Amino acid sequence: MDRITIINDLITKYNFKSYLEIGVRNTFECFDLINCELKDSVDPGFENHINNVKYKLTSDEFFKQLDSGSLDKNSNYKWDIIFIDGLHLSYQVERDITNSLNHLSENGIIVVHDCNPPTLHHAREDYSNYDTPATGLWNGTVWKSFYKLRCTNPNLDMCVIDCDWGVGIIKRGSQKLCDKKNEYYEFSIFDKNRKKSLNLINTERFNEWLNNPFYL
Repeated sequence: MDRITIINDLITKYNFKSYLEIGVRNTFECFDLINCELKDSVDPGFENHINNVKYKLTSDEFFKQLDSGSLDKNSNYKWDIIFIDGLHLSYQVERDITNSLNHLSENGIIVVHDCNPPTLHHAREDYSNYDTPATGLWNGTVWKSFYKLRCTNPNLDMCVIDCDWGVGIIKRGSQKLCDKKNEYYEFSIFDKNRKKSLNLINTERFNEWLNNPFYL
């Protein structure tokens, strides 16, 4: 199971009609494989020259223009499912999640990639002197933004599926907040407590939930 399968399963399960992908890089890697009636894509094209992304903008600029009515969509437009796979740094992911929640349909779902880095090397902040993101060896600090919401927002229902570098699920609902024992976001502490910090579930548990939705 991977992010593509998970997104398509959610679209099928809930009969979602609209999809937004933030951070595309190459459309053939994910976007083209998503089966949804209405699809939008956002990517500034920093890693390559993207010609077939609909909105060639940073996600910050995209939401700014959307909120101001400068795009070809109503300023209160909402998507059923939003996939976040842009800049893998916590401050940016946090903004992307916040903006996505503002433009998520009532029963919509946000999917976040790279939530479960296996090692400190994968979770480093600076990839420039090592591997590029395209190698698949850089998850960045996405986990920090996910963990922060697990500690602070009781009005969300969140989990991470333990596959494909950690596929996070965020929807409106309720959750028991994590004890914030890792206030400085140290990887070594996260590594020892990742199951609770992320509400980490296996693919079998996710499939059970798809067939019989209950608290994740």
